[in-house]
Order: sequence, then structure tokens, then C-alpha cells
Amino acid sequence: MPASFPSGAAPKIKIGTQMDEGLFRNLKMASARERRPVADLIQEAVAAYLARPAAGLGSNGLARLLDTPSFRVTGRQFRESMEADYWDQ
Repeated sequence: MPASFPSGAAPKIKIGTQMDEGLFRNLKMASARERRPVADLIQEAVAAYLARPAAGLGSNGLARLLDTPSFRVTGRQFRESMEADYWDQ
């Protein structure tokens, strides 16, 4: 029988990570102060991080290069170019 979720709720997965002890202590204190689970605070912080625009990607040359299909560079050619040591030339 498939699980049913409340309206708007998505299934969640369990993750594991490591965090600085002092940062985690502060997180636990914020969780207690706000009377919210630590998982909710972490999820909210990650969602906010992912929602912000990528730093500088909108105007830099690499973003423009990757967004322009007219260069017709193969994956191999791109890798070779990136791996070349231009200081030795």
C-alpha cells in the first residue's frame, strides 16, 4: 500500500553528515529557542542557499561559453583546453 502524504508534504530521506561541534551546539540552541526540530532548520537553510542566485555565474565568461551552443567544442576538446598548462607555453 503506497504511503500517503499530507497536502504539500513531500517524502523525506535520512542523511548523515559531520558538522563543527560549536556550530552544532548553536544549532541545537536555536532549535530549542524556536521550538522547531533541527532537521527543519537545516532544511530551511539548505533551501535558502539553493534558492539564491549562483555567485557571478550570470555575467562571467564561463557561463556565457557554456550557454552558447555555437562554439561546437567536443567534450574532449574542452577537457584538453582546461587541462593545458598555459604558464608553460
